[in-house]
Amino acid sequence: MPGHQLPPPRNGAGLLSLVLGIFACGFSVIPFASEFLAVPAAVIAVGAAFVGWDRIERGIATNRADTIAGGILGALALGVATLVYLATHS
Repeated sequence: MPGHQLPPPRNGAGLLSLVLGIFACGFSVIPFASEFLAVPAAVIAVGAAFVGWDRIERGIATNRADTIAGGILGALALGVATLVYLATHS
């Protein structure tokens, strides 16, 4: 059909995942900040990565690499924050 345009891709969740994953990784190595900044940001990053991945699977998002990287960085930040917590609270 002439003049029919596809809607723009819905890449917000994947981008949010990447930004919060980077933020969480940066603060996950700082003892007090890892508990109150990195952990919530990492949890949201992982959750947003799942939402972004669902959008990619349905074909309404196009930022596969951002979504994957954000999920991995969020999970990595959770692991590092856990190690920092265990090292400083024992």
